[in-house]
Amino acid sequence: MWIKVLAHFEATASKPIKVTHSQIHPDSLEAAGVAIDNADAIDQWYNANLEQASDIKTQTVRDKMYLDGNREAVVPGTFKPLFSDEQTTRTFANTFWQACMLYSNPDSYLLMFLRATSWKVDAAFERLVKSIEWRASQAIDKLMWDGDASIHHKMMNDGLIVRAGKDKLGNPVVVVRVKLSIPRERANGITEKFAAYSLEQSAMVARSCGERVALVYDFTGFKRENMDLSFIKTLLNMITESYPQMLSVTILQANSWLFSGFWKIISSWLDPLVAKRTVVAKDINELQVFMDKSEILTDMGGSLEHKYKYVYPTKEENIKMFDTEERLRAEIELKTAADAFFQTTKDWIAKPSIEGYADEARVRAAATFNTAALRLDPFIRARFLEERTA
Repeated sequence: MWIKVLAHFEATASKPIKVTHSQIHPDSLEAAGVAIDNADAIDQWYNANLEQASDIKTQTVRDKMYLDGNREAVVPGTFKPLFSDEQTTRTFANTFWQACMLYSNPDSYLLMFLRATSWKVDAAFERLVKSIEWRASQAIDKLMWDGDASIHHKMMNDGLIVRAGKDKLGNPVVVVRVKLSIPRERANGITEKFAAYSLEQSAMVARSCGERVALVYDFTGFKRENMDLSFIKTLLNMITESYPQMLSVTILQANSWLFSGFWKIISSWLDPLVAKRTVVAKDINELQVFMDKSEILTDMGGSLEHKYKYVYPTKEENIKMFDTEERLRAEIELKTAADAFFQTTKDWIAKPSIEGYADEARVRAAATFNTAALRLDPFIRARFLEERTA
């Protein structure tokens, strides 16, 4: 697999991937070319677009904060991609290394695709390439740079997705509270952006917990107005294509007759390997096969108290993003670490295959990459809710 990846680095070095935003659209301010740290331009835009900024179907967290009088930019106005990439393009290699930052070892990133394709190298490589091209074309790095500010306010404020508790294997639990998903309350394109943002956050949470999460769809209080096939299909597709093997299990907690018809549609979308790890839990007893009652939200019949309250982002929590000099030093460290891992991997490939063989230089290079990734992280993305509220 690494042979193919390294060869692709060279083959695409002079063929950057264009940022198209075909699926994950920029917010209105960015689309209008307004810098978020230009107070006069922002005032002018909001004065001219007050109705749009107030519409719950399109209103972002940034819009809501501005209208409530909180007008300080919580992230720097100028986004700078890693490793000197342009604003409008990303190279395959640079996007690949940034994706590897989600894992404790670059090998783990490749292993996700290999396991998802039953160790078929060609198929795994093809899916990895598509995932990197998606990340680059949709500017996932810019999405995480902006953080909550560019995300749909109502979905964030309601807590459609919450992360609380752990399963019996110690994996963090991500709960989709389906009753809060009402398609008529948001405009087209909102779902895709929220799904990508939530999955990227979940991957970061999973990073320190075995790199997997348990996904629970809570259908408590499920009604016809909550039949949001678009959101669930988008979430499942993104997981399959760009975050394969991130889920330890997918649990659908539901006991209503309405769900049975819904499930017939959903089940047809599941990747075969995801389907093997997907179960329907009709009550708290069946849910406890996978989670202790103390780790299950009270809303779902458990005893875990978790009162969701959305807390707005601040500049202070993202203060390192404004330190351009220290960011540059941290970025150079990561680039050096990535180059070292690249070289030690080439050397490792060139050596005879020996069962049980581990290249110590490569092991050290992976550890150095991990350390550098953690150091750079606060300089290149905004903090999210769980980090904000500890």
